[in-house]
Amino acid sequence: MARHHRPRAPRVTPHTMAIAAARARRLSDADVKQQRAIVETALGEFSRGIRCAFHWNSLADVANVAQTLAGMGLGSGREADAVTGAAQGALQAVHQRQAAGGSWTLYATELDALTWLVRLHTTVQLPACSYGEFDEAFRATHRRLRQTLAGNASPGAVLVAGDLAGDLGGRLDQRGAL
Repeated sequence: MARHHRPRAPRVTPHTMAIAAARARRLSDADVKQQRAIVETALGEFSRGIRCAFHWNSLADVANVAQTLAGMGLGSGREADAVTGAAQGALQAVHQRQAAGGSWTLYATELDALTWLVRLHTTVQLPACSYGEFDEAFRATHRRLRQTLAGNASPGAVLVAGDLAGDLGGRLDQRGAL
């Protein structure tokens, strides 16, 4: 009895070396420049009272990704921790004032903290970052925010959740810590 021959579907195998090489490649100067322009615009407009809620979310995301990158060893150390902590504190303070019926006005120390955050992220972390590291930091930050907002964090700590938190973003949460 003869068997009917069924050809197999061709097996698609990704070129793992090409994928690994692409992920290991440092962020291009053009990508770093574009990201720097976006973040500097957010800080500039936020400090002038333009589209504050939108820019607060962006700066919260920058602070959270910067914290993750520092945890991965990119732009890390006590000073980097102090910069990200001060920026998150500034974002927390301005959010609380605005939520209490006030304005989005930044005090000088808050503006200074956010300026240092932007400098750390755009001139130290991003130029040293690979595409794979950036992707991992982005994903890890998203997971951490979602877990924190779900209540899986230390009590009493503060979280600033921007757009990376998904539909739960744009808020301040007193339960979670980043």
